[in-house]
Amino acid sequence: MTVKRAAHGRAAHEQVLGAVLGSTLLLIGCGSAPKPQAPAEIQIVHLDANNAVIETQPMGQVPLIAPPQGGWIVLLGVRAKNVDDQATITTALVDSCDDQILQIDRRPTHLDIGADGWGQSSLTTFGNLPVCPAVTATRDLHDVPYIIKVSVEDTDGQKATTSLTVVPTCPTETSRCPCECDRDYVLGADCPTVVVPHGTCSTAD
Repeated sequence: MTVKRAAHGRAAHEQVLGAVLGSTLLLIGCGSAPKPQAPAEIQIVHLDANNAVIETQPMGQVPLIAPPQGGWIVLLGVRAKNVDDQATITTALVDSCDDQILQIDRRPTHLDIGADGWGQSSLTTFGNLPVCPAVTATRDLHDVPYIIKVSVEDTDGQKATTSLTVVPTCPTETSRCPCECDRDYVLGADCPTVVVPHGTCSTAD
């Protein structure tokens, strides 16, 4: 009787121990919270006329480029950290006089991740932000400061937004850019010989 009672006790003990271990493993596998991910960081970059990547600076000149579809755009990308290589980039042109959003662009971007953990938009996935013509503009759209806002969000929901005041700048070798980026330009119209600048925030100039 003593042997049977001892064997029965061992069996019960092993059963309880197994249940405890099983519950512990279940908690470890299912109940543990994921480690928090570091916040996303981004910096704005842009392309020049030769497709060189330039780090965008406050009040820096950002070249206006003529795309095949017409008009004038700026090509904006990001350097980003703690963001997956597949993401969506949204770029916007904002008038600093009244915070009006004049233009916006949203598209997928691919980040080439470097050894330091920072990824940079690949050349073919920069945001193509239209600048001019813009029918709602109250000022010229070249050689005048404007705010650019850039945000990135990856498939896991990691996102970050930043902005800079920059100066969209026409190439010197063309006269159509100052004309088509003039506040009063009418799409399809001939360019006047003399273009009157409208650079201040006042709509009466």
